[in-house]
Amino acid sequence: MPTKRVCSFCGNEIEPGTGKMFVRKDGTVFFFCSSKCEKNLLDLRRVPRTVPWTRAAVQAKARAKGLAVEEARLEVAGVADEEAPVAVEFEIQMPKGKDIPQAVHDLIDRRLGPGLSATEIGRRFREFSESAPLRNALALWYGKRHARKFTAVELREYVAFLDTAAVKKLLKDWLDEEAKKAKATKEA
Repeated sequence: MPTKRVCSFCGNEIEPGTGKMFVRKDGTVFFFCSSKCEKNLLDLRRVPRTVPWTRAAVQAKARAKGLAVEEARLEVAGVADEEAPVAVEFEIQMPKGKDIPQAVHDLIDRRLGPGLSATEIGRRFREFSESAPLRNALALWYGKRHARKFTAVELREYVAFLDTAAVKKLLKDWLDEEAKKAKATKEA
């Protein structure tokens, strides 16, 4: 029975008897469905998760929006269960006190009520930094900038990440949810 292969670049299933196998000197094996995928990976050295028409990019975009990647999409892509995306564990060097970006400080103060103490703002900032949607977005952003695996995000890079528009939207959404929770507990 012919084995089903998945393109190393785009993630599409390769029809048995078609495609190309490329083996590097170090023993790394790549399978390509078309010369387009081969050129993008080998010649242009593009990363699949940054090219919009690949399955990896679609999955990364879904994770960035906080959506769960469906098992059905993984099966369609030909990814086995043991190859399914796993949450990355990493440490974040978080700013404290006056090092918290002023825009983030102002957003927390505005959305959760004026006159919050600095310690309360710091606590809310830590809660936000530990939230799953932010960690997923940070893993994608940091992974694009540093192709290798990482275990820690440095303070200056985390502050730069907090300055992006996507994070500000995530923070606003998270703060709105927290405000709703606080309002519900006050009414109960």
